[in-house]
Amino acid sequence: MIATAATRRSLLALAGAAALLAACGQSGADEVALTNHLGQTVRWGALKGVPRAVFFGFTHCPVICPVTVYELTDAMDKIGPNDLVIDFVTVDPERDTPERLAEYFSGFGPRVRAYTGTPEAIAQLARTYDVVYKRQDLDAGDYTMDHTATVFLLDTRGRVADVVAYGSPPEIVQQRLSALAAGGS
Repeated sequence: MIATAATRRSLLALAGAAALLAACGQSGADEVALTNHLGQTVRWGALKGVPRAVFFGFTHCPVICPVTVYELTDAMDKIGPNDLVIDFVTVDPERDTPERLAEYFSGFGPRVRAYTGTPEAIAQLARTYDVVYKRQDLDAGDYTMDHTATVFLLDTRGRVADVVAYGSPPEIVQQRLSALAAGGS
């Protein structure tokens, strides 16, 4: 097969993207200490061992965060029995206390785990996945958070195996979660 210059560029770009994806989530995140929705301190690296969908968001989010968690849980239910979990990491530790996270996620079942931490811990973990977030002040002293809305699919070793973009069709979400559950590592 003779590869054209455009094909070679495409293959190089694909290889570069694969290398970046493989490196994502590997730069010192294991030692980040967070507090889960039960009030327990956990190290990020201690969460390895099960395939998981990781999403950064906040509980005062009006649409994107609750819809994303709902779509993930719905897809997990549709693929049948599996070991998948959802790890929600707040980008708003000021308001998202362990108690607030427990209340907010109580209706989603035990497969949704939620984490908060110091602003520094959240920032370090977010940098690991190239997640950006920023507080946006609103009227009357309130605020919202702008943030990356990508779901990171981590294998049992804690490495990013795939991603799901916000707004992906349900069949894509289900397909990617199914592949993660089947591979797991």
